[in-house]
Amino acid sequence: MRMKPLTSLAIGAIAMGAAAVGATSAVAAPLPQDPPPAPGLPTPEQLSNLCNQATDPGVSYTTKTNLVQNGIAPDEGHVADHDLRKAYRNGNFPETFAVTNIAPAGPNMAQADVAISGPKFAGPVEKHLAFVNEGGNWMLQHDAAIALIQAASATN
Repeated sequence: MRMKPLTSLAIGAIAMGAAAVGATSAVAAPLPQDPPPAPGLPTPEQLSNLCNQATDPGVSYTTKTNLVQNGIAPDEGHVADHDLRKAYRNGNFPETFAVTNIAPAGPNMAQADVAISGPKFAGPVEKHLAFVNEGGNWMLQHDAAIALIQAASATN
């Protein structure tokens, strides 16, 4: 009679060990990832961070001029600041930027697809944006910056 509980315990331990081995091998399987960008191109993280900085509603355009090729004109900057603050009050933020398909777009230039998601978007808003490398720093091409800010500040 005492053998039966020990046998059950041993079988349970074997089953748990097998489940653990199965779970470990399932967790250890690598997830598919985007290939690393070609040499000289920015990473998705670099471009996502750039998009976050450019659309930050708590930071004035005057401190963002180094994020946009040829800077930001005062009239555009004031409108962008107003629109981003309005979107913030509307509940659009925080927003996330998923960057994919980074490819060369000319000398010292890259292009990428950017999916903007946030609490007020029904689904990601897709934008194809251009980026420029000036002096080793990636920045938004001027028209891309305007398109990004317009998409990020759209209110319902």
